[in-house]
Amino acid sequence: MTAISGPDAGPVAVTGASGFIGSHVVKNLVEAGFTVRACVRDASRGDKMAYLLAISEVGPGNVELFSCDLLEAANGVYDQVFAGCAAVFHVAADLGTDPKYGPPTAQMTYDSLLAATAGVLASCERAKTVQRVVYTSSSAAVMGPGAADRPADHIYTEDDWAGGSYESLAERYTATNRRGEVFENWNVARSAYAKGKLDAEKFAYQFGERSGIDVVSVCPCHVLGPLMGAPHNSVWQQRIGQFMEGGNGGFSGSGQDWNIIDVRDIAETQRLLATSAVATNGSRYLMVAQDESGEPTTSELLDTLGQLFPEIDVARDFQPPASATRLRARCTKAITELGLKPHSVNDTLRDTVNSLLALEVITPALKND
Repeated sequence: MTAISGPDAGPVAVTGASGFIGSHVVKNLVEAGFTVRACVRDASRGDKMAYLLAISEVGPGNVELFSCDLLEAANGVYDQVFAGCAAVFHVAADLGTDPKYGPPTAQMTYDSLLAATAGVLASCERAKTVQRVVYTSSSAAVMGPGAADRPADHIYTEDDWAGGSYESLAERYTATNRRGEVFENWNVARSAYAKGKLDAEKFAYQFGERSGIDVVSVCPCHVLGPLMGAPHNSVWQQRIGQFMEGGNGGFSGSGQDWNIIDVRDIAETQRLLATSAVATNGSRYLMVAQDESGEPTTSELLDTLGQLFPEIDVARDFQPPASATRLRARCTKAITELGLKPHSVNDTLRDTVNSLLALEVITPALKND
């Protein structure tokens, strides 16, 4: 099977629909006129359903809510929801960002990626109507430790698998400490998230070859952009909020290199992928910076936030160590093949902070206070 024609092809389903990325995927699809079957863990959660219902009210498409536990995917919980759907956007993963459910174990994280994805795909096949699956993978399945053939400033592309070739992963993730102890890190205990995303991608493409249902993927890095509700104040947007409150973003004296993508660009890319005649089973698209401006060091990021919000004492006296490197990867493939027009980094940062302020989930460190 191939790309779907558009809203006229029938309803589509989104797993993880109340999450940060998932809710924006729903919004983008509804604005394009799709009927979206939004799959969430608990449709009775008013704090998470409010923004999905608001999306439906605006239209022109609409949202239908379904309670589906991702960890029960292998038991067919998505079967009825996917029946009649033309495409499925599989965004869900159990990453422990919702305090109500507590932190998952490494095995739970891995299972929510590989085993649950296998269950989702099985439901797609049983539906007999699904033409294409758009899977939200991660740059963790692309980037990874370097080696002799991966210099520090290597620009990652969709051809990379967790930092190297797929066959060399175990070797690349084997490290020796100062005491000469050897650690094999490419396993569930030490690399549950990256291994889960990579293994799920590989499994999904093999499923596509066998079933005839195209599976295509997006691989996001540091996802920022406007929050729709307080539950979205987690992961990278939470760190931005901590900077705006005068904190160190949880880095405890250290910084990091960033590679920023707007959540709205991820959502747009997913819709474009569903209807693209260029993408085929196994196509993957990095959702990362469009150019060097989206690859700041922490120090550069703080300088930009300070320029955008001069009244706020961003990170106060926190001074991350200087970095001569950048986390290099570009969304060139999505731009050239799909026609994506990414947001500027400044717009992404501005909209992220403004939404944090509007939702009153942060108290900014004003310079006059």
